[in-house]
Amino acid sequence: MKVALGVEYFGKNFHGWQVQKSGLRTVQSVVESALSQVANHPVRVFCSGRTDSGVHAVEQVIHFETDTIRTDRAWLFGGNVNLPSDVNFKWVKFVSDDFHALFLL
Repeated sequence: MKVALGVEYFGKNFHGWQVQKSGLRTVQSVVESALSQVANHPVRVFCSGRTDSGVHAVEQVIHFETDTIRTDRAWLFGGNVNLPSDVNFKWVKFVSDDFHALFLL
């Protein structure tokens, strides 16, 4: 199953979107951690575009794949409970297998 989410964040305390080998705090790392808690397995997310250090987002689209069955409400609220206060999931939608956040029109 493929799940898409809308994410907003205040980027002041982040070192950009993408996970970094140095272990610096990134949006992707906290999002993946939160969703992995809900899925009960490691989750890797794909985004519509990366951001630089300190950049904010109002509605960045991401997606991930999982075999874990949860309602959209469970992904939304479960994910938000596990996120820090400077990141928030705004919406969740189950999408087709050919969906990719990077290729939104």
